[in-house]
Amino acid sequence: MMKKLWPYARPLTGWICVGIVCGAAEAIFELLIPLVMSDIVDIGIATGDQAFILRKGVLMVVMALVSLCFGVGAAICSSTAGQGFGANLRRAEYEHIQEFAFSNIEKFSTASLVTRLTNDVNSMQMSLMMGIRLLVRAPVMLVSALILSVRISYQLSNVFLVALPLLLVTVAIILTRVGPMFRSLQEKTDALNLVVQENLTGIRVVKSFVRENHEREKFAKRNQDLKGTSLRAFGAVVVNMPVMMLIVYGTIIAVMWFGGNMVYAGTLEPGKLITFFTYITQIMMSLMMVSMVFMMLTRSVACARRIAEVLDEQPAITDGRVAEGAAVETGDIDFDHVSFKYNAESPEWILQDVNVHIRSGQTVGILGGTGSGKTSLVSLIPRLYEAQEGTVR
Repeated sequence: MMKKLWPYARPLTGWICVGIVCGAAEAIFELLIPLVMSDIVDIGIATGDQAFILRKGVLMVVMALVSLCFGVGAAICSSTAGQGFGANLRRAEYEHIQEFAFSNIEKFSTASLVTRLTNDVNSMQMSLMMGIRLLVRAPVMLVSALILSVRISYQLSNVFLVALPLLLVTVAIILTRVGPMFRSLQEKTDALNLVVQENLTGIRVVKSFVRENHEREKFAKRNQDLKGTSLRAFGAVVVNMPVMMLIVYGTIIAVMWFGGNMVYAGTLEPGKLITFFTYITQIMMSLMMVSMVFMMLTRSVACARRIAEVLDEQPAITDGRVAEGAAVETGDIDFDHVSFKYNAESPEWILQDVNVHIRSGQTVGILGGTGSGKTSLVSLIPRLYEAQEGTVR
């Protein structure tokens, strides 16, 4: 699936690489700022050295501005890459759909194709954009903050041995549950779009036969299905946040308890404890960002599969069977022992062994009851469908 979609992101490789570098650099500078703050508390304030405090303060401002510049660069690059990827993917999907025969379109339904061109592509481009911003920034910040925390206090870092596994297990459980829900959510969106499309296309028939109430009931049923699936899917996602916050604040309380005792005993400096608190917040927030991105990626995987299905679909009608140099000479229409059915597995034929010759300029009327195959016969002339047997010339 990724091999299928990657060519549409390849032209934007430069933007993606620059965005990754900017995101990593932004995270590194953010992590260095607390170390400077720790020096101000432990050295500058402890000794009353105002010149030292001023120098370190200016250094913090410069580092913050540099981090801001890298953050803006990452945002610009990720947005450009995401929107470009979406545009390329949407164009490729649209152009491929133009080659479809009616049988290909009916396989997906028009409503589903519209959803795959809009909603699914938007989800993919948002995932790429957020992935560049967060899937780089969060791991860099997580690993760097863990290393710096261990350097500050190996003993106090033991709290992560409990917090991190809890967070990982929580994210894994939620992702396992949410994955199938998001695919079902896209299918419910297709179904709702189909009802709206049918109602708008056949609005004259609906009004002529006074079927407005029936159409409202159909829409309400599909709408409630979509609502229920959305509530289940996003409800599971929302649970992620309070559980994360519970673990984060529980970790902070543990650090306050053990760290406060260490400061009181003189084994840890106050500035180091403040820096440790900063790194705890950054580590936990990094994990929360990663979990949110994985939630988004879970949905985008379902969307990517749906887009790949469209791109992998082979048009039922191609020009491979057309003889070289073929041309329309007189405008006559010939049905030569033509047989046709919509489903190749169906035992019944819609048209069977039809032989018709219509001369150019003739006006022909085709009579028959509903379902007798009049529209199917006419649809074979412009090659909207392909006859299974025989030839139409």
